[in-house]
Amino acid sequence: MSVSPQRESYFRSDIQGLRGIAVLLVVIYHTGFALPGGFIGVDMFFVISGFVITQVLLREYEESGKISLSHFYARRARRLIPALSAVTIFTLLISLVAMSPFGEQQQIIKTAIASTFFAGNIHLFAMNSYEALRDNPLRHLWSLGVEEQFYWIYPVLFIGISRVARKRFYSLLTILLLAFAATSFVIGVLLTYGFEFGYTSGSSLSSQFSFLTKIGFEPGGDWPTKFAFFGAPARFWEILLGSITALAVRKFTYKFRVTALLLVVVAVAALIWSSVALNSRSAFPGALALLPVLGTVSLIFFNQQVGPINKLLTSSPLVYLGDISYSLYLWHWPLIVFSRAIWPGTSDAPLIAAAISFLPAVLSARYVESVFLNSLKSKHVGNIRRTGLVVLAILPLLISGAGFQVADSGLGIDGIEFESDHFASLLGNDCSQFQKEFETKCLYGDDSSKFVAFLFGDSQAQAASTGVVDAIAELSGQLVIATGGGCPFLLVEINGQCDSFNEVRFSKIRELNPDFVIIVNHQTAYRFERMSGTRVSSWSTATKQIEALSKTLEWLDNLKIPAVVQGEIPVCDFKLNLISRVLNWRQSCLRNFDRQTQHLEFLSSTQKVVSKFDRHVFFDPTSVICPNSKCAPFSSKKMVFVDISHLSPSGSSLVTPLYIEAIKQVLEQK
Repeated sequence: MSVSPQRESYFRSDIQGLRGIAVLLVVIYHTGFALPGGFIGVDMFFVISGFVITQVLLREYEESGKISLSHFYARRARRLIPALSAVTIFTLLISLVAMSPFGEQQQIIKTAIASTFFAGNIHLFAMNSYEALRDNPLRHLWSLGVEEQFYWIYPVLFIGISRVARKRFYSLLTILLLAFAATSFVIGVLLTYGFEFGYTSGSSLSSQFSFLTKIGFEPGGDWPTKFAFFGAPARFWEILLGSITALAVRKFTYKFRVTALLLVVVAVAALIWSSVALNSRSAFPGALALLPVLGTVSLIFFNQQVGPINKLLTSSPLVYLGDISYSLYLWHWPLIVFSRAIWPGTSDAPLIAAAISFLPAVLSARYVESVFLNSLKSKHVGNIRRTGLVVLAILPLLISGAGFQVADSGLGIDGIEFESDHFASLLGNDCSQFQKEFETKCLYGDDSSKFVAFLFGDSQAQAASTGVVDAIAELSGQLVIATGGGCPFLLVEINGQCDSFNEVRFSKIRELNPDFVIIVNHQTAYRFERMSGTRVSSWSTATKQIEALSKTLEWLDNLKIPAVVQGEIPVCDFKLNLISRVLNWRQSCLRNFDRQTQHLEFLSSTQKVVSKFDRHVFFDPTSVICPNSKCAPFSSKKMVFVDISHLSPSGSSLVTPLYIEAIKQVLEQK
């Protein structure tokens, strides 16, 4: 059976070449070795997806005069589910030995369940925490969620327009898609720059829709920038431009080759610049996403008129990469995450894992994807394939259910402590999460106490609370605790939620006049990205943080209120999993504190700032956390670090003697 010229024209090998470039950018970016803006490959995928799917719909409409939703979704299921399920099952099984059963495995399982329903982006946004993303081997499936949420709507719109405006179908469809794309783009840009659409802390909207806080929309927080990244409405415009391109190329004729050449050169330059110059701190997606999106659109339009570029895009290696791009995208990130977990001290591990990922990608494309995509030879084979597809769709859910039971058992790893074991967490009343009535709800001690102290800071203060309360009890004092994750106690604008909380903390100090304030903040962590897709704000540079601390101490000094400032703890990057237990890899942190240059610089700068004030006291906890100048995740069979950057309750208790000494020092001055 021959293929008609019209049908044959729908396939363009240059589009496969573009796919190959897109997946290469993403893979290289994820290795961490080069291309800090390689994440634009996902934006290229969005455009290409919109272009290809619209071509498929147009072909069916032009050949039969209608669109079958059942056929469309059946094709999508055959295209996506088999390879996705294979990767998900592999990831769930390997996670049992390579990842920690104390939070990591549970997060991976939840992500697997959400991604099975193509809602990974919704889940990751709703978690609203760095821990949900850190070392999550299924994190990259957020982009599949965005695409499929688009395709839940798009074919229905396509069919609706074809029925109500058959004679003006193409023009009306183009106009509507342009309008929707413009709306989505504006939403994305506003969200990227933190616009909250009236959903702010204390607003009537936040009161009426308070249930939204349960799915990540925390008023005053950084939900806009996170939703700009993960939210489908803020990303739809990229797919829509691909769809509009598919409509436009039908009637587009190339008359000016010089113009085509110029536009292709600009497009290539935009893609190269974006992949090299952009990074995790860039205000992305926002307006910057126009560069890779319009660059991809231009290449789709004009590359066929520019010989060298078209020859590159239609070259066998790039076309083949495009053929396996879906499988390669699925496989590379889990292998990179597992390589870091199994060989955490090996800098080349991600690069080697990325190279190895080509093997399962090739096998998956050939023996998994093609089995479900190739034409059927008989009805019997079709029935077997449909049964297999259903089994593959359900199997990750069944394994996830069993996985929860296995992970929650702890896998025989003992001596473990949790964040929820800290004193601030045990107090309840949200004392570790922005409780603004902290003076009554987060209070330890009674009115007969010799003094009153406030413990203020971010999650580091929460982690320090056990050791602090032991010191306060030893000295017969009273302690008030007010902490919030990602919200250091500093006189500086951070974000809406934190600024509102700090306003209350500073106000209560002035009102209640405590005997002294204990300040425990992260420092180094704020200099790096805390979540894929968000950027580090200007306040978090080393200089700005130290300036803010100086202003905070000066403010307290003017009130004649002493401060005890704990120096930042070093990080301890260790992996708690079955492999480390069996191979006894729990003996030391991978990078000792004396190799953490930025951490040491913060310690020195903090000490210098505090020393300018006679009233305030600084101490460095390193000597008790890392005895004999050696940091370890465990000491005397007790956990020291609950995770890479927080002390466990036992680790916090190690610092108690230093708190007692510092508190005595400030009390003697009064």
